[in-house]
Amino acid sequence: MDIRDLFRAQGKHLFWARLNDDRIDPSAPGVTLQPHDAYYVIRLKEMYLARTRTLWRKSYPVLYGVFNHAADTEYGVAGPGQLKDLGDVNLENVLTVDYRLAGPTVYTGEEFTLLVGLYSVPGQDAAKALISTVSAVAAIGGIALAQAASIANVVKQGVESLLNLDTTGLVLGIQKGFAQGRLETGTYVGIGAPEASIPVSRLWLSGGRLKQGLDPIASTAYEDSDYMVLDIETLDRREDWPRLPGVAEFQQKFGAVMRDGATSVSEKRERLALLWPQFEQVIAESSLLTRPDRERIKGNVSADLAGRLDAMATKNPFETRAWGSKTTERQAPEEFDLAEVGDYPAQAKVPAFR
Repeated sequence: MDIRDLFRAQGKHLFWARLNDDRIDPSAPGVTLQPHDAYYVIRLKEMYLARTRTLWRKSYPVLYGVFNHAADTEYGVAGPGQLKDLGDVNLENVLTVDYRLAGPTVYTGEEFTLLVGLYSVPGQDAAKALISTVSAVAAIGGIALAQAASIANVVKQGVESLLNLDTTGLVLGIQKGFAQGRLETGTYVGIGAPEASIPVSRLWLSGGRLKQGLDPIASTAYEDSDYMVLDIETLDRREDWPRLPGVAEFQQKFGAVMRDGATSVSEKRERLALLWPQFEQVIAESSLLTRPDRERIKGNVSADLAGRLDAMATKNPFETRAWGSKTTERQAPEEFDLAEVGDYPAQAKVPAFR
């Protein structure tokens, strides 16, 4: 043995790659996002530690991510310690799969970077840190969009306390940048092993789990090394738009007009006509909505309100119908709810109050 081998080590390239679309079951063809026309979502599909016990100490995986896009920074953390209702015993037996880390966020076309770390954390120490983080988030009032900055700060502080534990170890870290206009959806895999040792041609993502074998049906779970699987997804619409800052207050404003039994239909139209430009402005100025989503939302709300007013104009107080496409329940025209506004045909999406 060469004594010099005790003081030197050969560098190695760890594995990080986007899986080809044909190696994902079910298949989901990747696309390059168009600026201002789509949202992106970063999702942890799966994480795994090859070793969960050293002597008497048990460990489990925790993933921490920082995502930068334009002037926005989002933080995400995933680990069984967040499941405070399960206690802090045997947390290495908890699976964290298909977990949203960031988004939906409007893709503006500017450079996007992600920094994610997969950590091996002793069970009870990390449980205390993450449980206190979840409790602090609950005290803020839950995952509300208007409180995103406060929640991000709490998560950041909680994870920093976890990472400062002496027994916490980074097993795999990825820092990846996507150049301007080059953010591509797909499944990205990081494995804490030399790239040359990874059987890339035998890797599959089947049912959301990383597997290896000749085909996805005959494959078995990949267990050779620590790994993380991240998914970059795209959405063409936000279903939570009624709760966005500035938008939510119009639930009360529109609802008050529609429920006011002391006013005629023509008076309701006049009151809505005064509110409508304010609603349009809030939608137009929201940085949380894409351009197509803004037009879709305005058109659908306009068509929904117009349809209800037309029903009231028939002077049939017992008339009910299913409004939009989100509900099959029969509703009275005055029972307006932003969350129940569905999709209307294009010809129905005309301004109702001008």
